[in-house]
Amino acid sequence: MKKISNVVGKRRFLFLLFLIFTTQISLNAYSQERKITFSLKNASLKEIISEIRKNSDYDFVYRDVNLESFARQDVAFKDATIEQILTDCLKGTDLGYEINGKTIIIRKKAVSQEEKKSKTITGKVSDEQGNVLPGVTIIIKGTTLGTATGADGEYKLEIPGDSEQVLIFSFVGMKTQEIAVGSKTQLDVKLVEDSETLDDVVVTGIFTKSKESYTGAVTAVSAKELKMYKGQNLLATLRNIDPSINVVMDNALGSNPNVIPEINIRGNSSLPMSVDELNQQASKQLNAPLVIMDGFEITLQKLMDFNDEEIESINILKDASATAIYGSRGANGVIVVTTKAPQAGKLKIYVQGGMNIEMPDLSSYDLLNARDKLELERIVGLYDDEDDVVNDRALKEKYGQLYSEVLKGVNTHWLSQPVQTGIGQKYNLRLEGGNESFRWGTNISYNSVIGAMKGSERNTFSGTVTLSYSVKNVLFKNQTSIDINKGKESKYGTFSDYAKMNPYYRIKDENGEYIKVYTIKGTKQYNPLYNAQLGVIDEDKYTLITNNFSIEWSINHDLRLRAQLGLQKKNSTSDNYLPADHTTFATATDSDSYFRKGKYTYGTGEDINIDANVTLSYSKIFHEKHQLYAGFDYSIAQKKNHFYTFIVEGFPDGKLDFIGNALQYEKNGVPKGTEELSRRVGFTGNVNYIYNNRYFMDLSFRVDGSSLFGTKNKFAPFWSAGIGWNVHNEKFMQNQNIVNNLRIRGSYGETGSQQFSSYQALSTFQSYTGKRYIIWNGSELMGLGNEKLKWQVTKQLNGGVEVGLFDGRLSASFDIYSKKTSNLLSQMDLPLANGFSSYVDNVGEVKNTGYEAMISGYLMRDTHRNIIWSMTAKLAYTKNEITKLSEAIKRQNELYKSKNVEINQLLYEGYAQNSIWAVPSMGIDPSTGYEIFLDKNGNITDKWNPSDKRYFGVDEPKYRGNISTYFAWKDLSVNLSFAYQWGGQQYNETLLNKVEVTNGEIDKNNVDSRVLKKRWQYIGDVKPYKGYGSVETKATSRFVMDDNVFQFQSASVEYRLHSDFLRDKWKVETISIGANMSDIFYISSIKRERGTSYPFARRLALTLSLMF
Repeated sequence: MKKISNVVGKRRFLFLLFLIFTTQISLNAYSQERKITFSLKNASLKEIISEIRKNSDYDFVYRDVNLESFARQDVAFKDATIEQILTDCLKGTDLGYEINGKTIIIRKKAVSQEEKKSKTITGKVSDEQGNVLPGVTIIIKGTTLGTATGADGEYKLEIPGDSEQVLIFSFVGMKTQEIAVGSKTQLDVKLVEDSETLDDVVVTGIFTKSKESYTGAVTAVSAKELKMYKGQNLLATLRNIDPSINVVMDNALGSNPNVIPEINIRGNSSLPMSVDELNQQASKQLNAPLVIMDGFEITLQKLMDFNDEEIESINILKDASATAIYGSRGANGVIVVTTKAPQAGKLKIYVQGGMNIEMPDLSSYDLLNARDKLELERIVGLYDDEDDVVNDRALKEKYGQLYSEVLKGVNTHWLSQPVQTGIGQKYNLRLEGGNESFRWGTNISYNSVIGAMKGSERNTFSGTVTLSYSVKNVLFKNQTSIDINKGKESKYGTFSDYAKMNPYYRIKDENGEYIKVYTIKGTKQYNPLYNAQLGVIDEDKYTLITNNFSIEWSINHDLRLRAQLGLQKKNSTSDNYLPADHTTFATATDSDSYFRKGKYTYGTGEDINIDANVTLSYSKIFHEKHQLYAGFDYSIAQKKNHFYTFIVEGFPDGKLDFIGNALQYEKNGVPKGTEELSRRVGFTGNVNYIYNNRYFMDLSFRVDGSSLFGTKNKFAPFWSAGIGWNVHNEKFMQNQNIVNNLRIRGSYGETGSQQFSSYQALSTFQSYTGKRYIIWNGSELMGLGNEKLKWQVTKQLNGGVEVGLFDGRLSASFDIYSKKTSNLLSQMDLPLANGFSSYVDNVGEVKNTGYEAMISGYLMRDTHRNIIWSMTAKLAYTKNEITKLSEAIKRQNELYKSKNVEINQLLYEGYAQNSIWAVPSMGIDPSTGYEIFLDKNGNITDKWNPSDKRYFGVDEPKYRGNISTYFAWKDLSVNLSFAYQWGGQQYNETLLNKVEVTNGEIDKNNVDSRVLKKRWQYIGDVKPYKGYGSVETKATSRFVMDDNVFQFQSASVEYRLHSDFLRDKWKVETISIGANMSDIFYISSIKRERGTSYPFARRLALTLSLMF
């Protein structure tokens, strides 16, 4: 019985195994026969497998397979089995599959003897300048077999050797090339830029848009252009590239490396709130554009100091269609900076070192030498006194002493004393690497700019670490950076002090000591070089720490969600110290003043900014003709800052310059401080649609809320709408080879501006502690608020056309625009009974109209001989007009015109903001040497009356442009860039301060040579400048001159060296040697002194770069 039961047990066990086996077979058969439906566009093999995994219960295993090396493809399956899908997708590859239960194994097919007959092709892919191109796709024509170049631009590919093969090389922004392999085993390829695809994508800082359907006016700047047009800083470089960016030349501050320039895009959209602000230039940043870097707002200072080697591209957004997504911050234009992202692959090292040379340009100065200056003084009678014989003899003795100095050879060239050829250094180190899942990059840079004035410099250290980690369809990215900056002003003071010094004065006495004061003429004149030898301190420092974190979730092929958080903290300090022996304190003689000699001004502040946003974007192609993009963004931000200032006095010993050594605070002074806090929130929506790649439209809407504005106007809407037509994609344009690109677009919208104080809308109070009631402190009202204060609104209409001809050999673009800004802030008068004379309200209006044109073409494009020669010309025209002003400003104009003051800038409706106003002049009367004027009634008079002032032009050019040419032969490239401008005027201050000066000024200071040669002296002289005397010259139309300029703004040369020897022996992929010179020469129709407080400089940069 026991034996029988064992047999029965075995039979039962075998039956159970059979049942399990057959069930598994049936389940596998069911799974394999399960129908799946899905479609993907431009999908990789990995994305297709991921879609199969989501629609079935199969898992996949790869063996010796790199799915990323296979070409992307469009797939569409309806009720297809797993086997049908895999067979179709793996067709034309060397891959096969095996289904084992719930697991599908993807691996290479077994190779037959015939198929083993193959060969290996290797090579390198580069651009026209010899730069290696990583990520170039290389496909065997007719198959999906291929590979991609690595970080060094090299590739290796196995191809079948039994038939003639053709390789297809493709890369974004380059023309695709097909090359027959033949018997070659080494194939190096140079890809040529494709003008049609070079700017396929427009990065706006919030959304990324296709250029084919973008209706906004934008200038795209590549990393290559930043090198070719290099200026003193990044702002100067952008000016060299695009004339619509106006970096206003500051004739006083010249090439001072520590000055942030005034900049605007398409003219001024804001007005100063008073005539005082206009003439004091207190509102230089009113029209500054918004700057966005990698999705976060930064300052102009950060952009100016940024290491341009770390920039991938810059997009300059100009019209409402482009800037409406920034709402209340977009009216002045937006500069969007994209930095370089780490590339996957083996460790890549980029090293750069170089020097910056600043050479002072004093060519605009034409001062008198010692002999001529003394002769001028004699001619004007400074050494004659017919009424006092004793004094006349004393004057003659002074003249004799000075003449003796001249005969001894004293002819001091004071202009050369405070200047130098500054030699700075620049270093940059970048490392990057990783794989497709984890990428990393780090950068360290140091830039030292030694200015043209002795002791003037700006030093910037920057360090950045970027980490990128991808898990399935989620991408994490974090970038941490630190910037340490120190700017030092020259202890030699103001350059104009040296231009005033008389050339017959010695610098040092007979003992070799610096002379402190000159008293030979009876009045004291201090030697500016004396102060320069003291321990003067004038410097600013800041440390900026930034951390930007983002998460991007690709929900599916069409839908993406991105969240970003940016934190920024900046600590800044300023130190200004004047020792007790400084000439500033020379007039202090009483005992109290003695113990107050020596002054230290210390400032310290902190800025903390928080910026966050969430962006949802959707992109989908329907029925192969309808392409839709939709995006929504929610953003919040907070800015908080404070700055404290302490002024202390009393440093008897000049070497004890520590602030703690001060004896007391400044007389009647107390510590001062400012603080600001502002918050904003924004909701942005954008929809972009293109039909059959021909007709497109773009709609944007944003609602902004801000604490800057009145309680009754916290939120405001902004919007834009644009349409366009890709004419080159029409059927009637297909059978021709002349026009390869023709795009017409137009847009209209409203944007805003908030470039003013955080508390402009609020009534503000100041606590005072010097007075109190019993034990309570009091407060006083500082200014009246306005709860109805709202946004400045800019309405902008823009139309544009882009043309590409003869397969990209010739391209051109033209944009025309009209901007009208309303609700400008302005002072409004109040009855004095209110305690304040004015308050701020939305009153003013400004209109800007203009156009921008560009034409570019290849004079030679020979890819066989590796020769490229191209030329580009750009032109920008801008007209500014004030259309509405407050009554308070109108009254200020009339008040200034009634006073005997030297004011030549006023604000009037119907005229430009920077208009020049002066009394009309008829010239110099040859019979008397006096100036003749026209009064407001048209009558000739010899009396200057400020109420007779008229409009005589605008101190900004109507036309600005540049012309550049680029030449490349093999590994050598040269770029030259010239700038020009006309249509503007300038009030020539040199004529006022150095030519038509009084006899008192001639006695005290050196003057322009025209004082001796071109001023009226005798009856009948026909001279442009009046005779000598003691009457000061006021604002006259004689000094208003047309400002036409031609400038050689940039020249760059680069040579790239790469060879197998360098690669094999030293592991060096490329060596680049470059030289760049900027501000080479400046030709103007106006003869005037340039760089009065700080000289202009020519700049030469030499660089050596190595890539490992």
